[in-house]
Formats: sequence, structure tokens, C-alpha cells
Amino acid sequence: MEQITLRAYAKVNLTLDVVGRREDGYHLLESVMQSISLADTLTLQKGSGGISLHCDHPLVPTDQNNICWRAAAAFGEYTQMRDVSVGIRITKAIPVAAGLGGGSADAAAVLYGLNRLYAAGLDLGQLQEIGLTIGADVPFCLQGGTCLVQGIGEKVTTVPTFPQAALVLVKPQAAVSTAEAYGRLGEEAHGGRSTQSLVKLLNENHPIPSLAEVLENALESATIPIVPAVGVWKERLISFGAHGAMMSGSGPAVFGLFSHVQRAKGFRDRYGDVAEVFVAALMNNGLSVLSEGDRQ
Repeated sequence: MEQITLRAYAKVNLTLDVVGRREDGYHLLESVMQSISLADTLTLQKGSGGISLHCDHPLVPTDQNNICWRAAAAFGEYTQMRDVSVGIRITKAIPVAAGLGGGSADAAAVLYGLNRLYAAGLDLGQLQEIGLTIGADVPFCLQGGTCLVQGIGEKVTTVPTFPQAALVLVKPQAAVSTAEAYGRLGEEAHGGRSTQSLVKLLNENHPIPSLAEVLENALESATIPIVPAVGVWKERLISFGAHGAMMSGSGPAVFGLFSHVQRAKGFRDRYGDVAEVFVAALMNNGLSVLSEGDRQ
């Protein structure tokens, strides 16, 4: 096989609790993460001159600073395949620097794709081990679906699937640095039980309205003061009929959960001219293979 094309799905944090901090400064998290249908498309092609990368988004670097480049290099080091040579082409649909895990999803697709291209035979756990060295969300993006994620992203446990819903995503005209968000997080934001509450309700098969009541993101307290639009969009989503609305990750993307897709599309039609608004479905996997084989 010479080429593989994959779809890399974005994620949202249905909950995000900061439960502690390690001595090295890394925050310890508990989060229920959910894969969604908004996706980037990546094509990996065997080459003969090391790693090369092309992306259609002007803000995405195409050198060693790109997480996909680092993923390919880490794969080569882990497998001791010093001659790994691949051309990576990324077509972006997931907003950049939005808290939706676009870079991590792309890196996960690169690791999965290289494992297939080079028939390396690595299992999910091994791919996740590589992924953790390049990004905290990569292990989840490799697994996908509805998962409890703990620690610094290294512990990923499948939990009962979140009920199917129409998810509206809003990307305000702002970018948020993850490091800045965590840097602004006060000690009073540490703790929280939203994640454990949601896992309990999922195990008990509760409907969306009950689940939405426990959604919470500790990082909102750090992001909303610098991006007030996050709070504005949450209010708009709730006013339009969303069962719950919350910021994803460190933001500034906000999502709302609707029972009916037509209502979700109505929100997009109403506000799509003032912000990036997407309607997405919930996914049971973090990536999928679109095609594989010889070069076209």
C-alpha cells in the first residue's frame, strides 16, 4: 500500500474538571470527551525524502512545528524505522485554536495511517503511548466515541455512549491559547464533580435533558473574562432551545445540544452570518479510513 486517506474527527469536552496539579506543573483533569462529525481530511503518501507536509489553512505550520510532523517523527523513533518517509496533505474543516482538538485529531490520523502504510502492527495502546508524547488529546482521538479521560490524557476509558443529539458548534472570532487559559485558572476552579456525575448518569441511561444539567467546564472561568463572547453564545444557544451549552476545552468554541436537527439548523441559519456555526452529529469513533491502496 502506497497511500491512505483518513477523516479525523473533532472532539468536544462534555465535562472538564481540574482535579489537581502535578509537581511539574501539569494540571490533572477528569473529562468526558465526545467525538463529533466535524472532520479534517488527511492523505498520507509514502515518499522518498523524509517528511513533507501541506495544509490548505494559512495559519497551520507546515514544518517541524506542526503536530502531524511531530507525530510522524515520533512514530519513526518508536518503531525504529529511521527511513519513514511520508507526504502528508491536510484539508482543514475543524476551526484552528478553538478547543476542538483539530491538531490532536490530525496527529492521531497520522499515527493510525502510518501504522497501516508501513504494516507496523502496533496496537491501540502502543499508538496512544506515542500520541501522549506529542499531545494530551491524541490518545482520546485515536480511540474516539464517548470516553472518560483522566490524568494528563493518558487514561482513556470508554463509557456508555451519549444519546444521539444534534450538536451546534459556534466559533467566536477569537483564539485562545491553552497555556494562557490554564495560566489564568485560579485554585478555586480546582476540583469539581461534573465528570463523575455525567458518567453515573450515562450508566443509568438518563435522557439528554438530565445529562445536560451536569455539564460543566472549569476553564470557562479563565476564558470568559478574555473572550466574553463565550458567555454570550451560551446564552443564545440556551434561549434557542438547547438542552445545555458549554465551552469546549480551553475554548473559545461553544457547543449546544439539541434533540432535533431542524432546531439546530435553525440556529445556524439565524446566526451563521455573524460567526462560524456548524451542525454536527455525535460519532462513535475518532477517525475513519476513506480509501487506501496505490497512488491515484
